[in-house]
Amino acid sequence: MILQRIGILGGTFDPVHEGHLHLARLAKKQASLDTVLLLPMADPAHRSAMATAEQRLHMCRIALEGEAEIGLSDAGLQNGVRYAVDALRLLKKQYPGSELFFIIGADKLPSLPYWQEATAVFELCSFLCFPRPGIYTQEAMLKAQQSGARVELLQEVPPTPHSSTLIRARTALYEDAPGLNKNVLCYLAETGLYREDLLPRIRSLMNAHRFRHTLGVVKSAVHLASLHGLPVQKAALAALLHDIAKGMPQPELAQIAEHYQLVDPENTLMIGAVLHGPVGAWLAQRQFAVTDEEILNAIRFHTTGRENMTLFEMAVFVADAIEEGREDYPELKKIRWLAEKSLPAAVLCSIEGTKRYISQADGREMDASSLKTERYLRSILTEQEKQWMCASMP
Repeated sequence: MILQRIGILGGTFDPVHEGHLHLARLAKKQASLDTVLLLPMADPAHRSAMATAEQRLHMCRIALEGEAEIGLSDAGLQNGVRYAVDALRLLKKQYPGSELFFIIGADKLPSLPYWQEATAVFELCSFLCFPRPGIYTQEAMLKAQQSGARVELLQEVPPTPHSSTLIRARTALYEDAPGLNKNVLCYLAETGLYREDLLPRIRSLMNAHRFRHTLGVVKSAVHLASLHGLPVQKAALAALLHDIAKGMPQPELAQIAEHYQLVDPENTLMIGAVLHGPVGAWLAQRQFAVTDEEILNAIRFHTTGRENMTLFEMAVFVADAIEEGREDYPELKKIRWLAEKSLPAAVLCSIEGTKRYISQADGREMDASSLKTERYLRSILTEQEKQWMCASMP
């Protein structure tokens, strides 16, 4: 049996952020620990969590992918576990003979003697304490030691700028909060955690098939935004709303588009496949209070594209074309392959495929906006992107 020095960093982790991981790494190094375990608690005794225990455990797990220095324990999520002492007893059984070190900040020192079953806690673990500015650490540590706690003082570290509270607030505004692991950021964007739940309203605007498609587009848009360095939360919102006008009757689409002058005169008002984009942007603005022009443009042009379209708009356009629920069509695999390399090339490949389909189906031309987009994209492709367009997929 290998005996280890195991650090325990308990908390709500709602959500887990880089500040938590930074402290875990520092404690491991300063105290010569073999590992540090994150310990999310299912039902924290002194604070409430917005995310469920399962969601918080999952966020910790994906934040630790590829992380060699930090592990994860679900001891705090077991039935009957409410206090630190409950989790520590389980950990002692899981790691018999190992030394457990509970990692805390100096602000927690004064409360140690009042922890649930404090005497048992002090027998189960030692404490590693990070000093905090403004906290009389030595005095508080002495009182904790007089109560029976074994406390080792670590070196003071600069306060982290990251906060779960601030992250939740930024996320509620569809902003990519700093301090989040990339995997966690994508998880928040895809699931809508910490944001207003728009799904019931969106579901009411479309049939089941269209709703499943919308969720697929959200997943693809989040992936592409993350891959290409674009705003992930905004991509999720644009994807959620991109088809909110798709189920409207054609006469109503045409009436709204004409009355509010939502399309160029050269675009026919008889093509619902074109009209639901600009009408959808109009609805997003009026019914969902979206004011971000980049999001509105992504909705507005997700079927036709436009000249000078941004990479953000392209990400939503492509996500709509390649989401995992899409039925197979001739260009699908090629567009998915290109999307990982170049959004302009992927958009162009999609438009060219649509152009061929329309021509072969009934001899029509595409709408004028799509033709302008095609010419624009051809003009901006790099030589590398042109080679990818012509290449056979591996």
